[in-house]
Amino acid sequence: MNREQEYNNLILELEKTPDEMMKMSDKTKARAKRRNIIRRATMPPRIFMALLLVITALVNISPTVAHAFEQIPVLRQIASAVKLNPSLTEAVKRDFVQRIDLKQTNGDITMHIEYVIVDQRQLNIFYTLNSPIYPHLNSWHLAVRCPKDEVHLPVIISSSSHTLELSDLRQTVVDFLGEQMPSSLLFEVGVVPVDMAQTSTTAPAPIAPITEHERTEPENITTFSFILEFDPNFTEQGDIIHINQNFVMDNQGFTLTTVEIYPTHMRANFYADPTNTAWLRSLRFHAENEQGDRFDAISNGITAFGAIDTPMMISHILHSPFFAESNNLTIFISEVEWLDKDMQKARIDLENGIADNLPEGVTLDEARREGQSWHLSFAVEERAENHNHQVFNQNYFNETGDEFWITSWSSGMRFYQSAEDNKPNVFSVQFNLTNFPYDVVYLTPSYSRLVRLQEPVALRVN
Repeated sequence: MNREQEYNNLILELEKTPDEMMKMSDKTKARAKRRNIIRRATMPPRIFMALLLVITALVNISPTVAHAFEQIPVLRQIASAVKLNPSLTEAVKRDFVQRIDLKQTNGDITMHIEYVIVDQRQLNIFYTLNSPIYPHLNSWHLAVRCPKDEVHLPVIISSSSHTLELSDLRQTVVDFLGEQMPSSLLFEVGVVPVDMAQTSTTAPAPIAPITEHERTEPENITTFSFILEFDPNFTEQGDIIHINQNFVMDNQGFTLTTVEIYPTHMRANFYADPTNTAWLRSLRFHAENEQGDRFDAISNGITAFGAIDTPMMISHILHSPFFAESNNLTIFISEVEWLDKDMQKARIDLENGIADNLPEGVTLDEARREGQSWHLSFAVEERAENHNHQVFNQNYFNETGDEFWITSWSSGMRFYQSAEDNKPNVFSVQFNLTNFPYDVVYLTPSYSRLVRLQEPVALRVN
């Protein structure tokens, strides 16, 4: 056994959690960790100095060992990757992290899954991509399946920190909709090289009509497939609180049915009165506990979950009070985004440039024909400085009701100042209707209007 192996065994022994400790409560674990810290801090000075001399010698002898020491505080990488998410940052601080350490090399690309943060309803995967020949890589396709029968699981997948730099820690978030986190799953990723010269342009992409059978993904995609197995001490964490409180906001009736609190996030679940004239799309809201701690809505990633048979967003996501030891919570709603039931489709006369039923603050800039396709551009009023928001869904229809899908949004998304004083700034939304030889299109707006409530709605969670 060489010195590097001795060092690795030493580190593994220090990181190993005793079986007895895994059965302790969270508070007992914390006390045990504090006792271990005190015990290590008060070890005999001769033992401490001997260990220090061994480690110093190993670092000086082997560059590999020195590099390994740089990798020990890897939790700092995770903290950096999730620094905009208070829930995950708190989870990292509380050691609510499971080490995975799976690596695959396919051709000239290596993918390394390092850690996960997982509970009953959400999985956060942290991994790196590397290549000796490609300077920039990005994920193209993500899927989650059952390991045995490979059936797709009911999940929503989002990537909140996919940088293009090699070796950067990347994050993928998998939200489970109707069932609890399984003990294992098959995680599939497609990786493609990225041409930075193309991604830096701000000019709208010209419409290039494609054939019906043309591929919609790059030919040079490299696929990876990992089976992830989870520690039940993490996947069983979470609480569901039954509320069933009725309330009214902007003349629409709702019931707060349940609140789910997990280490990674909190879900507020609503039921809508069938007589409502508008669908609930999004909320500006937050929660506070008895200590005055505030838990805001998720700002990056998936903010709400809907249902298949309705445009309503049923579950709305907040940062988690799981580690705050709260006895009482209050949810405050100050703003609501509606989709009125009589404005679920916006009719666009493409030939004459006339639009009906567009969302509030949205105007048609241009409808330009390109062969058998159309290029559409809309000006949208900002809700916050230098921030855009979703305006349309991906599906659209012709006058006979045939359904089509927007395959990509133009890279020409840009902000510009309003020419008139006291007018809000606007940003431009551009996309293509490919192989659409019709003069009229029906788009599906994501919302119709935004309402700021005069008095916030307060909902108690006990």
